[in-house]
Amino acid sequence: MSAAAPAFSVVPFDRRPIPAAVFEALAYSAFIAAASLAFLAGWLTLEGAMVLTVGLLASLIVLSWVHLGRGRHPVFLFLCTLMLFQGGKLIAYCLGAEADPMRIVIMTPNPFYISRSGQATTLLSLALSAVCLYAPSRWMYRPLPPPDTRSVQKYLPYLYVVLLVGIPVLLYKNYSYYQMAQAHGGYTFVFFHQPDLVAKVPFLIRAASAVAFPVFLAIYTFETRKLRLAVTTILYFAATAALLLLGSRAAVFQMIATLWYITRVKSRGRPKMFRIVVGVVALAILATSIREMRENPDNPELSAKVFSVLTDEVRYQGSSLDVTQFVVEYHQSLRPYAGSYLLHELLAHYITYDPAHYSRGTLLDCDVAVLLNPYAFSLGLGTGGSFVGEAYLMGGLAGVALVSLMLGAGLSGLHSMNATAKGLFLGATLVYSLIWLPRGTMLPWLSSFSRNMLLVGLLAIGWGVYSLIVSIRHNPANYEATPNEAPAP
Repeated sequence: MSAAAPAFSVVPFDRRPIPAAVFEALAYSAFIAAASLAFLAGWLTLEGAMVLTVGLLASLIVLSWVHLGRGRHPVFLFLCTLMLFQGGKLIAYCLGAEADPMRIVIMTPNPFYISRSGQATTLLSLALSAVCLYAPSRWMYRPLPPPDTRSVQKYLPYLYVVLLVGIPVLLYKNYSYYQMAQAHGGYTFVFFHQPDLVAKVPFLIRAASAVAFPVFLAIYTFETRKLRLAVTTILYFAATAALLLLGSRAAVFQMIATLWYITRVKSRGRPKMFRIVVGVVALAILATSIREMRENPDNPELSAKVFSVLTDEVRYQGSSLDVTQFVVEYHQSLRPYAGSYLLHELLAHYITYDPAHYSRGTLLDCDVAVLLNPYAFSLGLGTGGSFVGEAYLMGGLAGVALVSLMLGAGLSGLHSMNATAKGLFLGATLVYSLIWLPRGTMLPWLSSFSRNMLLVGLLAIGWGVYSLIVSIRHNPANYEATPNEAPAP
């Protein structure tokens, strides 16, 4: 036997295979550049540009599904929400359900158009953002097996105790909000009189109910017994049903998407496409029903055709495109407040803003709403935000590309956390907020995550106390020794 080390052939640098991610990124970049030049030359119409944008977004969603673990990478969910919230009206246009998707209709009594260059820049920003989100995720992707949950099973008894205490408190808080809002005008009261709404519920009740969110996510991540998962999930959503009856859908649908993501990461099997399609249709019907009850409580109207329900909901959700267009067109008027927007977004989950005493330059979505329709804003209506629009506000197309690249790299970091059960739990708390970015502003997710980490810290302290009590109960002899005796080993 020879002791010599085996020889390996070295592949010359110029002959090494180029990763497929590079080809995909270059192909999409070339496609965007060619489409932009064709538009400037007059060969590509605005209508054609809208169809190409939808095609680009849809193809990136398909690629992220095929190449990035079939839903196990958070960029897939992010691209789906980007497609829905920013491209919903464009999709409806391609399906024949929207005649003019680039007309700004949100909140304004007099729909209007921005300039043709502004419309083109908006579409370019969406395409550029999607590619820059996908590219780093594709480049940095490494497949991971489902996390091993055996090491975190010990936390489950403690988490169930906390959840059983938190669920009734959460139900009481949500039902109190529901009663108060119904007595003062309904859905809009939640936003226009938020300080009054919060003040009516004691701080301890609000704090105890807030703990239910990370506890439920932890249980859903760590638990492997399907019956307990089902019962826990039903109890949690039952406690939030009052918000759905009120017309508030965002938190519930964010939670559903986050739970689906956790399920995909924990699963070893291939997803059932039929179940996914049925789930999407059911969510669209539920969302449309809630919107109708919120906007027409006395006479809700629902279409009997599933296709009409789907296209109507997609078109409605795509209203964030109007916000992006508005910010792109009037960025020079809004740019002086860019720093103020970011600062207040960081405090969004610690400070309650009162629209009745709102001042310009505090939050981007509120400024857009005031400029579009100050009277509607005074009644509690709003537009939502747009991280694409805010990124453009910060630095034009370069800002959109930079912010999207950073988000793509961050989403890849979240995927790497899925190697462990604890990492999946922490990542899921971020995914919950991040998937709302296409309809929100840039930094509230960081404010939400920091608050959730404070709650996790309190839970860690509670775990220490719980462990001490359990150990005393199971080994009382170790804690009953006399002062002159040493505890039993």
